[in-house]
Amino acid sequence: MRHLERNNGLRALERALRRERPRPTANLMSSLAPARSRRAQLVVAVALSATIAIALASVGGVSYAANAVVHVAVAAKKIVVPASTKGAVVVKGLSSGGDQYKPGYGFGDPNHNHAGPPGLTKGKPGEKTPPAQIKRSADGKAIIVTTSITSDEQAALYFSVLDPNGNRLLLTQQGTTLGSKVTGPQTKSIHYVMLVPRTIPIELRIPANLLVPGETYRLRVIAVDAQGNKSSTTIQFTA
Repeated sequence: MRHLERNNGLRALERALRRERPRPTANLMSSLAPARSRRAQLVVAVALSATIAIALASVGGVSYAANAVVHVAVAAKKIVVPASTKGAVVVKGLSSGGDQYKPGYGFGDPNHNHAGPPGLTKGKPGEKTPPAQIKRSADGKAIIVTTSITSDEQAALYFSVLDPNGNRLLLTQQGTTLGSKVTGPQTKSIHYVMLVPRTIPIELRIPANLLVPGETYRLRVIAVDAQGNKSSTTIQFTA
């Protein structure tokens, strides 16, 4: 009997405590709801991202996207656009050189361009073209090729040297003059933006260890105007 009374008393106390327990206010409940919602949204977003990643991985999408980002970054680093260009020509590469901007000589200005490809000639127009001259630099590390080239309109000029097999040789930009001095690391193609159509002197430095005495090499010059028209010529020299 005493045991039953004690159990009944405990149940009565439990019911009383349940009735009297503190309840959260409406403001507290409303402030907690967004947090729960945000957590639910986060869980859904993570699950969706994982699903997309798995799907992309199954078809190589992740690799493709990563490669695309790398290619865009590399392209962005390598593109140099001449000042005041009309956008038809971009000059690519780490090498640099060009005429300084002058009023009325913006790249693509119609007063200094014509229809068709640039008229590219060796030496000065109307004069007998002198052969390219070579000499060894004072420190003996480079062979300097001296000549000249004329373009009758503005052009992005590309200079390279081909060996007897047609392979491009490494060129040294420091100390090279193409109209004016150029700067940059060693490269197989030097780019120069000619804003003022004229004859420009060339002093091109080639590492001496790349040339074989008695062999014939070709200095190749490619000219591209603002409309994308192209012409080229070569100047031979013997090491």
